[in-house]
Amino acid sequence: MLIRVSIACVLGLGLGLWTGERALRQGGMFDAVTIGPWRVSTKAGTAEADPYARAALERSGEIPLALGEGLQFVADADDDGAALDSRCDYLVGPKSPAARYWTLSLVDREGFPVDNAAERYGFRSSEVLRRADGAFFVAVSRQAHSGNWLPIGASGRFSLVFRLYDTPLGATAGELEKSAMPRVMREGC
Repeated sequence: MLIRVSIACVLGLGLGLWTGERALRQGGMFDAVTIGPWRVSTKAGTAEADPYARAALERSGEIPLALGEGLQFVADADDDGAALDSRCDYLVGPKSPAARYWTLSLVDREGFPVDNAAERYGFRSSEVLRRADGAFFVAVSRQAHSGNWLPIGASGRFSLVFRLYDTPLGATAGELEKSAMPRVMREGC
């Protein structure tokens, strides 16, 4: 009897630690809203953030955007739902929701910028090249591109992080139309 209880306790502890670790790796976005390939937690920088989101932020050392400062959207997949893969080329654009300023960066599974030979870790709305109609496209690939190019760097999976600063969206981000967000289109592998 004591052996069964001990085995059950060890299995329960192991399963609990494994699921906790997995939840923290996911960034704790239990209150996340999904808009196309993008996820956003409108409560990440507030006192109402769920415990897993707080633990993931403490673990990473990241300082979240407060609700009045902006929103952070994360895409782990393209528009078709396929995981972002460093062997493939992507095109991100052509528009973004209303914000005074935005950034687009590429991060690894842990949320850190990916090293690359070009030493380019992201784009800012103030530096991105635009067409006459205001549309923009950022090529995300291993191969160099003319115009807006964000190099992938290391092999494996990665995520795109799109931050909106000083945006009127705030808590209403869940009401955003998919068409207002930048698309993440796979160009080829």
